[in-house]
Amino acid sequence: MKRFKVACLLSTAITIVAFISCKKDKHGNGVLAEKKFMVSTVAGDGVDGFVNGAALSARFDAPVDVAISGDGSIYVADYNNHRIRKISAGQVSTFAGSGTYGIVNGNGQSAQFKDPYRVATDGGGNIYMLDQVDPRIRKISSAADVTTYAGTDLAGFQNGAALQAQFQVNAEGIAADAQGNVYMGDTFNERIRKISTAGQVSTHAGNGTEGSTDGDLATAQFRFPDGVAIDGQGNIYVADGGNLCIRKVTPAGVVSRFAGNGTRGTADGNATDAQFYAPIDIVADSHGNLFVIDDNRIRKITPQGVVSTIAGSTAGYADGEGSTAKFKSPLGLGIDAQDNIYVADANNNRIRKISFQ
Repeated sequence: MKRFKVACLLSTAITIVAFISCKKDKHGNGVLAEKKFMVSTVAGDGVDGFVNGAALSARFDAPVDVAISGDGSIYVADYNNHRIRKISAGQVSTFAGSGTYGIVNGNGQSAQFKDPYRVATDGGGNIYMLDQVDPRIRKISSAADVTTYAGTDLAGFQNGAALQAQFQVNAEGIAADAQGNVYMGDTFNERIRKISTAGQVSTHAGNGTEGSTDGDLATAQFRFPDGVAIDGQGNIYVADGGNLCIRKVTPAGVVSRFAGNGTRGTADGNATDAQFYAPIDIVADSHGNLFVIDDNRIRKITPQGVVSTIAGSTAGYADGEGSTAKFKSPLGLGIDAQDNIYVADANNNRIRKISFQ
């Protein structure tokens, strides 16, 4: 069985946690109490394997991404187990995938995946999945029916009808908007692609040339776009890994730099001073804040572009507050309706939760 190795994916790996004091609560005595980001373990006992059952006794093998449906169920791309797992009511189960390496559509455990890598949910409870070594986008309905949503088995670049379109392998980002359109970071085509609810694939941003130019569809460039997130106004934010920054794409497809000065580092600050080290995945909360996996840290970006580090420490495993918590190779983020953040902590074989308390 092919083993998951973080260093081969993105030169990333590492740690997260939570510490910040951006909100305060007023108590009856008039004292303002700081709130902090707190990290806890939702599922997984830390040993690589495959075990369903009670969440904290269950086992994963390199969980690389998470997505949360409207009912609070957590779906996990369990990379080395070739399955999509589900966490609900404190129990872990297999939602889709037989565990056999392959590409087969069907219901639930009759389906097959190769290396499930990115997952996203829409308002109807459907899951959209990117397989790291297959160029197709798969759809999993709320009833666990697995189908091919877009793409063919041939890697390339082609727009048009969804099942004739082509994408590259190793695409790094996927998200659905409020209308059910799906956007993906087509990393090695250097583009953001859109799959409409009418079943048509188009290029939403990026001219296909590697670079950092802002502008409209004809001029904008990306350098290995990774995770994508969509805010309440329909703006798309892209973790532009090769350009070491976060880019913003308007609903009209106009691209600009949102945060990060393009030099490698970990400096916090305003949009033009902040640095990113290796931005991978990204989610947006209900207030327009962004959260980004950045090497050993989770970074927060306000709607004004101010960057802060809410998590970060040496690699390891520890729950708790701020820099006392530790992660080991976090690769995927999800967010629920209450703005709790979920982390696929790949090399700890656990799903972690970051809440603001």
